[in-house]
Amino acid sequence: MQRIRIFGLLLLMALLITIYTLSSSGRFHIIDEVSLFAVTESQALRSAVDTNAIAWTQWVNSPGEVLGAFGPNGDVYSKKGPAPAFLAVPWYLLLHVITELNVGIGQLQATLLWNGIVTAVTAALLWLTAQRLGYSERTGMALSLLFGLATIAWPYANQFFGEPLSALSLLLVFYAMLSWRATRRWWWMAVAGGGAGLALAAVTAHALLIVVFAGWWLVDWLLRRRRSVDEVVDIRQWAIAAAAFAAPIVAAGALLMLYNFVRFGNPFDTGYHFDAGEGFTNPLLSGLWGLLISPYRGVFWHTPLFIASLAAFALFVRRHRSEGVLIALLSTVLIVTYSLWWMWWGGFAWGPRFLVPLTPFWVLPLAPVVETLVRQRQAKNGDWRLEIRSQTPNSNAQSPFSPTLRILTWFTAAMALISFIVQLGAVSVNFVNYEILLRSLYPTDWSDPLLYGPPAQSLADFMNSPVIGQFKLMREFIVNSDLAWLWGTGEPPDLQVTVLWLVVLIGGAAVVTLIGGLILWWRVSAAPEQAFGVIGAPTLALVVLAPALVIATWTGEVARQPGYGAEGVGYRAIITDICRNVTESDAFVNVAPTDYHIVMNWMPGECKIDIPTFGYALNSMNYPETGQVLNRLLVARDRIWFVTSGVQPNDPDNTLERWLADHAYKAIDIWYDNYRLLQYATGVRLSGVEERSINKALLGRRAEQVTIVSVRAPSIAAVGKPIPIDIQYRLEAPTDQNLRWFVQLLSGQNIPLAQLDTAPNDNYAIFSELPARELLTERAGVLVPENTPEGDYLLIAGLYNPDDEGARLITIDGPDFVSLGPVRVVKQQ
Repeated sequence: MQRIRIFGLLLLMALLITIYTLSSSGRFHIIDEVSLFAVTESQALRSAVDTNAIAWTQWVNSPGEVLGAFGPNGDVYSKKGPAPAFLAVPWYLLLHVITELNVGIGQLQATLLWNGIVTAVTAALLWLTAQRLGYSERTGMALSLLFGLATIAWPYANQFFGEPLSALSLLLVFYAMLSWRATRRWWWMAVAGGGAGLALAAVTAHALLIVVFAGWWLVDWLLRRRRSVDEVVDIRQWAIAAAAFAAPIVAAGALLMLYNFVRFGNPFDTGYHFDAGEGFTNPLLSGLWGLLISPYRGVFWHTPLFIASLAAFALFVRRHRSEGVLIALLSTVLIVTYSLWWMWWGGFAWGPRFLVPLTPFWVLPLAPVVETLVRQRQAKNGDWRLEIRSQTPNSNAQSPFSPTLRILTWFTAAMALISFIVQLGAVSVNFVNYEILLRSLYPTDWSDPLLYGPPAQSLADFMNSPVIGQFKLMREFIVNSDLAWLWGTGEPPDLQVTVLWLVVLIGGAAVVTLIGGLILWWRVSAAPEQAFGVIGAPTLALVVLAPALVIATWTGEVARQPGYGAEGVGYRAIITDICRNVTESDAFVNVAPTDYHIVMNWMPGECKIDIPTFGYALNSMNYPETGQVLNRLLVARDRIWFVTSGVQPNDPDNTLERWLADHAYKAIDIWYDNYRLLQYATGVRLSGVEERSINKALLGRRAEQVTIVSVRAPSIAAVGKPIPIDIQYRLEAPTDQNLRWFVQLLSGQNIPLAQLDTAPNDNYAIFSELPARELLTERAGVLVPENTPEGDYLLIAGLYNPDDEGARLITIDGPDFVSLGPVRVVKQQ
């Protein structure tokens, strides 16, 4: 029987992972996912926990989109519980090893498959839980498939939220407590405590559910002890079990406090903005209506199967009174908690996102009904080898073939089919598109972000429900496709459709193969003696390899999705060029807030050295936290790579570029389609370098006169790195000429190897507006080319007049430049 169960569990997980992979969009849907992913990325690549890569999210219109908080040093940290992000790190690192092989796999796209694995494991655990309650293996398999394919667990398996992990951890607590009750082994309570600690680290509010679990466990033990239904457990054994349960929870709480302290300097600061309106402030009835009944988020609309769960709950309670009470308590506490939450609808999401952790518990009450259906099928086949071990001698359960149960069975089957269709619609087209459409039908008062609220709350608005909306979007299926292997480019009638047929063919073959294995398992599960001849090592290997092959094919093919850019073009070309030259002392800053996913997808694989990324918005320097971070970079890093998207040079709204012009030394400025790559040296290489006096005047043909007073430049420069140069100068008399600087690195034959051409203050000023007879500073950077041989070179600077045929200003003794001094070029250490 053990071999049959292992084979079935592997089949179940393989089938679900395969389906989840094929139905994955390979992209984010809302900013909550991005916040969690940024933590995973920081932890995996740099052993950090910041979300500086999406720092721009701190300055948005709605508090619901502010997914983090500032630490004391200006770094941004996610307010989400850390467990979902941290547990995804091993998966991220496994994929990172592959992406670094330059096989064309997107790191982000592949990592987003993680929750599919989590949900498949939850389905397997649900099977084991049903088995613990005394149900057959077939019933466990059926319940797991219902959970995996006919509830909102399926759409959330394709998104990077924390709720799937919450569902797994809470179910683990329940299963482990049931196992302790059956075996009296203390380590099962340690497992339960581990699940509870994981739930706490995923969502702090789950502490309420942990209290419910603990109270239920205690009361259940006391009642069973008093009735002597089970073996009597003495107080000492119970105390050991209680300590084993509490220890992981206490450890998780301590780690959470340490996590908060590291981020915010306060162990009790979670990053939520309660002073800005976040909190449990919503009217209870409004939240209850919204989560349970409203067309917008009502759980029974988004998972009709749960209507059957309600109908079957009384039957479940007759057989499992204690467990039924627990499910009711967990459901009540979680629903009430999130009904009171200010944004109970969870932002842009599919259905009641906050109720996803309850999905396995709401499928479990269907066990008696599913068992009845299994018995009926076995009766037709003449096989009565099924028993329900969990029924007590005093059970009042109805006959498995009663008319009431027969009706309930068919009703459950119908609801399961409808629910499957609803979830299929949810994963096939992008639900965000309809959420946006709803905002045009039910306008939001954006002048007050706290008034942002859910539309379609009345039953009269049912036809505008997202459940119906998903199928409305199917009228333009290609445009709204949420399948990574199917997309359209252009607009009708010139819509170009792309289908990744290799994914379809291999994925389809895997699904058919696994379903065939499922049929095989179903047959041998009724005849365990046949399993040893049918379920061998090759069969088990095939089951494991099928989803692995689908994942490998999917990740390789969907890298062509246009949203992630084309190889060698635009942002991707910039990433390639950065990674080709990156060093450990670099940092990457960008003002491209709508393109963060391109960096997350390609930079980890392209770069052999992982450097910190800081993603800002145009106006971010208006906030002091940005200055804190950039000032720190100036002393900790010797080069800053800077990228902008769709912004012209020296745009007055681009506060980041303006700040860099005032504090760093620009060496290059290159366009890649709509993107610009700039490279800045910081003043790190000028540390300890003394100012060298020059005092040479440059004279122009139109009475221009500029004196270069002094210079600061390093005597040693590294190949492939920019050289920072401080030039102190003075305009001797006002001029109406708009002169420009040139700074060059000359070879021994006076051949320019690299140069910078700029107007004053990195093009933010013009000579005709500069004050005369004042000491001014020009910060310049010169990039030493990668192929430069080691040796001695010369730095020079000068001025030219573009309005005078580019004529250079000359010194009194003749040369049209001023020597800034020698520099020795060496290979990077």
